[in-house]
Amino acid sequence: MSKNFYETKIVGVGGDVPKFMSAIKMIVLFDDSMILPELREFSVLHSGNKLTGVIKPGDILKIAGSEFKIVKIGGEVHNNIRTLGHVIIKFDGGEGDLMEGSIHVEDKPIPKIQIGDSITIQEAGNDALKGKKVNISGDDDAVADALKSVLTENGAIITYDSNADINISVK
Repeated sequence: MSKNFYETKIVGVGGDVPKFMSAIKMIVLFDDSMILPELREFSVLHSGNKLTGVIKPGDILKIAGSEFKIVKIGGEVHNNIRTLGHVIIKFDGGEGDLMEGSIHVEDKPIPKIQIGDSITIQEAGNDALKGKKVNISGDDDAVADALKSVLTENGAIITYDSNADINISVK
């Protein structure tokens, strides 16, 4: 099951933000209460900065209704978010140089960003088994219980037969 561990609302969009987005496929995100005046024109401003997890490749950045898989994370991202509400998001598929305060996401079109839009980072879920029927059969209840737990956390529908050798089938 996926969970959000970062969420904020956009409260301002600097006049140069569209140029940054189209020319260098990047947005600069700052907490509205922490930004220097000279940085406002090219920044996306937000309020309500709280990070409750560790961002890692594979997690999902959601912005203005669009989803982007995170591919690389700079070493100062967590510290910058916590202390300044600041991060650079690069929409380059991880091909560009990694800056210490940047998150690189998949190279897809960047949505139009407006005041009131939300930005979230969601823990990557494993939906590979979602809706799949898994039959576990075997006479080792401990192994079967462990398998059932892991598989159901990843969306599988479980059936169990304790009268056979351990066998797993996915349909």
